[in-house]
Amino acid sequence: MSGTGARRAPSAVVVVAVLAAIVVGLGVSVAVVAGIAGGVRAAAESVAGSATPLPTHGPTVTESMQILTEDVQAERHIVTSYGAGFGPMYTNASWSVQAGDTVVLRIRSYDDGPAPLMGAQTMFDRVEGTVGGVETVDGKTVRQVANDDVAHTFTVVGLGLNLPIPAAPTGGYVTVVARFVPHKTGVFTWQCYAPCGSGPNLMGGPMAVEGWMEGKVQVVR
Repeated sequence: MSGTGARRAPSAVVVVAVLAAIVVGLGVSVAVVAGIAGGVRAAAESVAGSATPLPTHGPTVTESMQILTEDVQAERHIVTSYGAGFGPMYTNASWSVQAGDTVVLRIRSYDDGPAPLMGAQTMFDRVEGTVGGVETVDGKTVRQVANDDVAHTFTVVGLGLNLPIPAAPTGGYVTVVARFVPHKTGVFTWQCYAPCGSGPNLMGGPMAVEGWMEGKVQVVR
C-alpha cells in the first residue's frame, strides 16, 4: 500500500498544477477579450445587483439630453468651434444629481444612422444599471437593443450604467427613458461606445470630445 501511495502522489500534484494553469490562462484570456466592457459589467453588478430594482431614498429628478445630427444642428443654428460636419452631438452633456435620488434620464435622438458595436463592445447593446434593468424606447420596455440597430450609447463606467440608443426613424426621432439611482458620489465620465466617429476604428474625432460624445455626471450628497 505504501508503494502504491508513493506512485500516485506525483500524479496528483501534476493534476493540481495543470488545473491551476488552466484557471490562470482562462483568467488572462477573459481579461484581454473583455477590456473596458468587462469593467462596465462589474460596475453594473456592484451598483444594480443584476436586474433587481434598486431602492430609492430621495426625490425623483429628471435630466433630459438630445443627440443632434449635423442637419439638426444647422436647422437650430448651433455654431461650435469645430464647425460644420464634425458629427452628431449630445446636448446637456454635463449635469449634477444627488446620491440616492431616482434620476429619470430622457434621451431624444435624431440620428437615423446605425453604428453597430464591434468585438467586446457588443455587450453595450444591453441595458445595465437601471431600475429593473430596463429602459423604454418610444414607450416600449426593453432590456436590449439589437446590435445592428444601435446608433449610440450613453455609458457611465463608474456608475455601471449603460443605455443603448437605437437609430431613429428617417426624418424623425427616438426617445429613450430610463431610471437609475446613483449611490456613490464623485464626478463620472460618460461616453458613447458605438463607433460613430472618425479614424480607423471610428472612435476618434467627436467620440473623445467633451460636449459631443462625452461628458460628465456629478453625483453630490
